Amino acid sequence: MKKETIIKPSKPIIVKGILGCMIKLNKNQIDYGNLESKKELKGFREQTERHITIVGDKTLTKIENVLNKFPVSERKNKIAKLKSILKNLEWKFLQKDIYLINKKKYLGDRKILEHRKSYVRLIDMPDMYYFYHKLNILLKTHISAQLPHITLFTKGENPSREYFGISIPSKAAFKKLHPKKIKI
Repeated sequence: MKKETIIKPSKPIIVKGILGCMIKLNKNQIDYGNLESKKELKGFREQTERHITIVGDKTLTKIENVLNKFPVSERKNKIAKLKSILKNLEWKFLQKDIYLINKKKYLGDRKILEHRKSYVRLIDMPDMYYFYHKLNILLKTHISAQLPHITLFTKGENPSREYFGISIPSKAAFKKLHPKKIKI
């Protein structure tokens, strides 16, 4: 697969709370480039729960806090509208560059600082920004869009590999991680 290929994945699914959602992917929808053959992957594990996060934990908390300020009927109406927008977008994406993120101090689930690393592929997904634009109009907020990306490989110190990932809730958060572009 060439990274210029437009991928049309499945629709987002709600996985947490009222709106925490992701798009699940199959391995054949992801372009790993020649990354799988690199010796630098020693100790890394391939991400087996392949997905694109649309609304992650930190963002979900912000949305829930705003929604809780509305009367119950208005809140239900706004949630229904947001779910409708999620369902009706196409969520097509183009795969872009791969980056290595080396996070030395990550406060993990055990409330212990851990060292984590991830290889992520950035993607161009216009519907992500459209969804957040509509969300911000509906809720009268300024919540940043998730940075569209796919985690490819992870490495970490936590005994449970499900905690190897590194949260990237926005473009600004990504830049603060000092990602290193990988030649593929």
